[in-house]
Amino acid sequence: MSVARTRCVVALVAAAVLSAGIPPTVAAETSGVWFSDVADDAWYAPHLSHIASLGITTGYPDGTFQPDQPITRAHTAVFIVRALQLEPSGSLVGRFDDVAARASYAPHVELVAQRGITIGCNSSGTMFCPNAPVTRAQAALYLAQAFGLPRAGDDGDGATFSDAGTDHPAHEAIESVNAAGVTRGCHSEPARFCGSRPVSRAEMAVFLSRALRHLEGSAASTAEPAASSDGCRQLFDTALVERIAAAHPGARFTAAVHDHRSGCEYHLHPDLELTTASVIKAQVLAGVLLTAQDAGRSLSDSEAVDVELMMHYSHNRPPTSRLYVQVGGAQGMEALDQRFGIAGTSHTAWYGGTLSTVEDRTRLVEQLLIGGGPLTEASVRIAWEWMSNASAAQSWGVTAGLPPGYQAALKNGFYPLRGGGWRAGTTGAVRDPDGGFYAMTVMTDNNPNEASGIALVEKIARHINAALTVGLPAERAVDLVNCIESPAGSSWAAAARLLGDVDAARLRRLNGGEAEVLAGQRVCWP
Repeated sequence: MSVARTRCVVALVAAAVLSAGIPPTVAAETSGVWFSDVADDAWYAPHLSHIASLGITTGYPDGTFQPDQPITRAHTAVFIVRALQLEPSGSLVGRFDDVAARASYAPHVELVAQRGITIGCNSSGTMFCPNAPVTRAQAALYLAQAFGLPRAGDDGDGATFSDAGTDHPAHEAIESVNAAGVTRGCHSEPARFCGSRPVSRAEMAVFLSRALRHLEGSAASTAEPAASSDGCRQLFDTALVERIAAAHPGARFTAAVHDHRSGCEYHLHPDLELTTASVIKAQVLAGVLLTAQDAGRSLSDSEAVDVELMMHYSHNRPPTSRLYVQVGGAQGMEALDQRFGIAGTSHTAWYGGTLSTVEDRTRLVEQLLIGGGPLTEASVRIAWEWMSNASAAQSWGVTAGLPPGYQAALKNGFYPLRGGGWRAGTTGAVRDPDGGFYAMTVMTDNNPNEASGIALVEKIARHINAALTVGLPAERAVDLVNCIESPAGSSWAAAARLLGDVDAARLRRLNGGEAEVLAGQRVCWP
C-alpha cells in the first residue's frame, strides 16, 4: 500500500487567520487535499479528497488527517458549517456553558444550534460536550437535519436495521441517511446500524461527501435539465450560483468556458462587465508577441525581462507599463481587439482599469494559448511557456482541482479598486492528457480582501475543472506556500518579519512588486 507523499502546508499568522474569517485553532489544520497518513488507495480517500478540495477539512499542522481518530462534536460542527457554508441569521449568543467564547469552534457550534441541527448534549440544552465523540446515531441525526434529507418510508417490520427500530430515538434519521445512501449498516454487520459506535474522522469524511453529492443531485433534478438543446451540460445551475452568492455576500462574479474538445461553451453571468485588473496582461503579452511576429523577430532581451516580471510575478510599474506603451496603449489594445475578434472591451490608459467581459477574455486567451487566431504556432508555444510558469504564490485559479496529468497556463489578476473592493480573476487554458484543450476566465470584484477573492475564484474554477476532467485533484505549487495578510500600510520588511525574517526584497518581487503592501493583500513566501 503506497502512502500519499504530498502535503499541503499553508502557515497563517493569527492576524491573517482572523482577517480571513477563519478561527485560529480550526485554521491550524493545514489547507490541502492530500495527507501524509492517508494511503492513495484507502477506501475513504476519494471522499476525503472531495471534502478537502472544498475546504471542509484541512488536516493537522504536521500534514496528517488522523483518519482513525473518533471525530468530536466540535469538529463535526465545524465540518457541517463549512460544508453547507452556513451564515448566522441572528446574533451568536453563546448558549452553551462548556463552549468558551474564545474557542475557535464556538461560532460553528452556535450556528449548528441556531439551525436546529443539535440542541446540545444534556436535557436542559446548556451543555454541548465539544470534545465528546460523535456516535453513528448522532451523526445520522446531524446529517438528516443539516442536509434536509427526506423522511424515508418504513419497509417490512418497520425498520431497515434490527437495532434501530421504530422505538429508537434516531429511527427516522437513520432511515433517512440510509435511503439517501449517506451511510448504511455496520461494515461487518449490514443488518445492524450500530448507532452507539463512535464515528471516525474518515467515516465522517465519507458521510459528508455522500451527503453533498446527494444534495447536488437533488438540486440538479429540480433546478435545470442536465443538458441544453445543443447537447452541452448545464455547468452553472441555479443551486450552485445561489450557494456561491450566499458564501460571498456582496461579491460579483462571472465566468466563461470554451471547451474545444466538445465545442461546448458555458457562461455564468455573461453580461456582467468588470474591470480586469492584471487579467488584461494576457492581452499585453499577445500584443508583444504579435508585434515581434509581424517584424519577423524574437523578443529582445529587455522585452523578455519585462514579460517575465509581468507574467510570472504580475509587476505593474515599470515592466507592464513599458510593454503597454510599446503595444500602443489603449489605442493599440483596441487594434488588437479587432485582430482577435473581440468586441466588448473598453480600454483605458490605466490598463488595470480595462472594462471587459469574461467572454472577451476567454476569446483572447484561447487564441493566445491554443491557437486559431493571428498568432503562429511558434508564438502560441512561447505564450504557453510564459503562462505556465507563474510563481508558486500566483499559480491559483485555473489550476484549482486539476487532476495529475492535466497542464495549465494562466494569468491571474488581483488588485483593490476604490469603491469596488478587491478584484480577483483568472484566465487561461487547460490541456488534458490526450492533448485536448479548454479555456476559461473567472472574474470577480467587491471582495473584502485578496484571500477572499481568490477563494471565490477558486470555488468557481474548481467546479469547472471537476466537471471537465477525470481524476482526483493533484497537489499544486500554490498549496505549499506560506501566506499572511499583513496589516494595512505594512512595509515589505514588516511582512518579511511576520513570515519568519525572510528576504524582504525577494518577498516584494514574488508578490507584485508594489512599493508597499496593499491593504488586504495576501503576501506569500516563497
